[in-house]
Amino acid sequence: MRVALFTDSDVFAGTERHIVELARALSDQGISISIACPSASPLNRFAEDLGLGMIRIEKRGLFDMGAVVKLRRLLARGIIDVIHAHNGRTALAAAAAGSLAGRGAIVATQHFIDPAHAGRVGWRSRLSHGAHRWVQNHTHQYIAVSDAAKRAMVERERRLAGKVSLVPNGIFAPKPATLVPPHEVRLQLGVPPDALLIVCVARLAKEKDVSVLVAAMETVAAQFPDVRCVIAGDGPERDAVERQVREGKCGGQIVLAGFCKDALSIINAADVFVLPSRAEPFGLVLLEAMALAKPVVSTAAGGPLEIVKDGETGLLVPPGDPAAIADAIIQFLRDPDFRRTAGGNGLSRFQRQFTAGTMAAATLRVYEQALGARGVIMPIMEEGKCESC
Repeated sequence: MRVALFTDSDVFAGTERHIVELARALSDQGISISIACPSASPLNRFAEDLGLGMIRIEKRGLFDMGAVVKLRRLLARGIIDVIHAHNGRTALAAAAAGSLAGRGAIVATQHFIDPAHAGRVGWRSRLSHGAHRWVQNHTHQYIAVSDAAKRAMVERERRLAGKVSLVPNGIFAPKPATLVPPHEVRLQLGVPPDALLIVCVARLAKEKDVSVLVAAMETVAAQFPDVRCVIAGDGPERDAVERQVREGKCGGQIVLAGFCKDALSIINAADVFVLPSRAEPFGLVLLEAMALAKPVVSTAAGGPLEIVKDGETGLLVPPGDPAAIADAIIQFLRDPDFRRTAGGNGLSRFQRQFTAGTMAAATLRVYEQALGARGVIMPIMEEGKCESC
């Protein structure tokens, strides 16, 4: 089976991280993987590092006929069997290419609970709805990364119920030997070696609601004067968050680390991990924390409800509630045994349900269904490897 993972993204965030993990895991199962993306995309470098095939498709507006022609040719010649699109624009191009080629299968992943087109009104809404209906008719299978994303998708288009499969994101377990030791991370960030450390890794964007964590830290710091909080990430809300930290009562206990390439080492240095988002379609960073046996505090909104077992692997709190986040953090800081137990339970849950291998096997089943809808049978062995590879 030959698969192209298709995105026109020019950034590297959660969706792009998912594509890399999926590419690695599918390759491990014997599937021929190419990444289709713009030449300037950060995914280019990852594809080269992983030894994957590259299909360079530049980003040229909402509908790129050049991309359609290129993908149609690859499908028609049998160079690829499945195009797996990861946003609305690439889903449109993939559906058009598949329709023109008359072979191959089109799969699209829904990464968001409320995609941009869902909020359009007036003529834009009517035009968008018509375009999405056409794409849906020419897409053979959909993947939703969480049950929340799947429910929202089916509520918008009930006729898609039979075409949407739930495949939770998965990641490869971090290798401790590749991480910077916690004491070195703390030294680099100016965190005392014996301080209790709260870590948040998130884009500084409104939907991540990092300002709520900053507000919560005033309550936490009042009870634990030596506590520190490291927030790793960058984004459009950086200035506002920096101002809030400066004007707050515990600015000396909060470190804004900016974008960090090695966020895993920072998570590994934490005593508690916090994700304060207003809503998360999934919450990939929670898996990273769980894979490192860290107890987590997260908002009970979207994907985290399906990842975190409240009271077992972490604590869930209402979105937008600094007092609730502070109370949850304080519960963990007061009880080292609770921290260790929750972290261990989180690691076990990750290993059972959220590994990259589990995600790849489920994704392969969706590809089989999509190809079956095209009348193509691709024999897959029990362990998930393609017999013809």
